[in-house]
Amino acid sequence: MTTTTGGSIDGVRHKHAIRREDLTRLRMTLGRLGRVLRQQNDEGLSYALISLLFNIGRNQPVSAGELAASEGVSPPSVTRSLNRLIELGYVSRTADPADRRAALIELTPSGVQERQKLLKSREVWLEEHLARLDGTELYSLLAALPALERLCDPELPRQP
Repeated sequence: MTTTTGGSIDGVRHKHAIRREDLTRLRMTLGRLGRVLRQQNDEGLSYALISLLFNIGRNQPVSAGELAASEGVSPPSVTRSLNRLIELGYVSRTADPADRRAALIELTPSGVQERQKLLKSREVWLEEHLARLDGTELYSLLAALPALERLCDPELPRQP
């Protein structure tokens, strides 16, 4: 299906023409790329643990409740994952000075190191695969970065 400028796909208005096939292809390709990058891990950590490790690194100090909300999982699930990360020595749990009933979660030096190692393995994979592209493909991909970054922005305004 092709839309026209100002047309819609399934009732959602777009100001540029987008073929349904291209929309599907973009969604599937971005999803596959994300999965492949997440799999660049030789440590045997599950996706849930890696996601939590990165989340803590971005938001520390953070409470378990905040982690559960941002990960979109139940508090008991986050607690189990946090306990595993604590066992591995990647995170620490300390009392919140503002509320002694709550705990704050932070990366340990080992957790920071593991996070960096995971990032490095993903960067190595990406660099190796980008080297397979010709100059025009690489330029096109890099030129698309601002638009892709805008797609990730939760504050991106909806079109009227």
